[in-house]
Amino acid sequence: MSTTLGTLVNLAIYIGLVAGGAVIGSRKAVRSRPMPWLSRLQFLALMILIVSLGVKLGSNDEVIASLGQIGLAALLITVLAMAGSILALFLLRRFVLKLDRWALPLGSAGGEAKASAGQGKADNSLTKWIVLAVVLGMLAGYFVIPDAVAAYCGTVIDFGLYLLLFLVGVDMGRQGTMLADIKAAGWKVLLVPVSVAAGTLGCAALAGLLLPMGVKDAVAASAGFGWYSLAPTLLAPYSLSVSAVAFLSNVMREIFSIIAIPFVAKYLGYVECAALPGAAAMDTVLPVVVGATHERIAIYSFASGVILSLAVPILVPAIVAL
Repeated sequence: MSTTLGTLVNLAIYIGLVAGGAVIGSRKAVRSRPMPWLSRLQFLALMILIVSLGVKLGSNDEVIASLGQIGLAALLITVLAMAGSILALFLLRRFVLKLDRWALPLGSAGGEAKASAGQGKADNSLTKWIVLAVVLGMLAGYFVIPDAVAAYCGTVIDFGLYLLLFLVGVDMGRQGTMLADIKAAGWKVLLVPVSVAAGTLGCAALAGLLLPMGVKDAVAASAGFGWYSLAPTLLAPYSLSVSAVAFLSNVMREIFSIIAIPFVAKYLGYVECAALPGAAAMDTVLPVVVGATHERIAIYSFASGVILSLAVPILVPAIVAL
């Protein structure tokens, strides 16, 4: 009950920050004023957030120990789960949502213009900074920063995330198309998390066929959808080994997503970026998704992350009970 309540409180805070930022950003006085510092502030806050995440992971003995013990199983589950979620969302985007790779209606003038230009908003230069921030953060957390200092990284991550979500909301409001984007997405946006879940669990089952742990345990480990702080806790009473695999797999999903999103945005499609982080698409990784794609993709990413987050405390125990 306390886990579910905490999830709902966090969701309310995230929604409030994005909505509040969008309202402020949509005001005429704000929209008409040039704000070149807004993107720079977002980038700075994102780097602080990712470095803090790296420090938190690097200082966690469980993460470091798990790398050698169960790393291969976690890696296989993560890679197949992410690939499956991308494939499922690609098929949904192409044949059900009928959107082009820039998340515009197929055959629309905007899509043709972007296609002829041969480029979107995605910028792969962001990737090198993200990789550098994660690596430096983990090295600092493991070798340099004392545990007493690393303990405060969770607080830094929380406040950095709050700032980022507010700034994303402001950016969305400044575009002046937020309501039109919501209307264009419609109820079909709810199919995005369904596709992500189906692709994740289906391909995790394939991983289970190749691993000694079996299909059920592999699927249970992947059902955290990147929520590495909750899924292992739910699985611990069932199996400590499966809990450890789930922990490392979900950590990998968040880190791999942050690194891969700019490439997926450039070479595959904008909507598919929402598949990579799973539950984290609503919070930690949302600014990365928007930064690599377009503000209108925040609707798909945020909605998917919210629904997947609510599904985790229901789905993981249900799989264990099978």
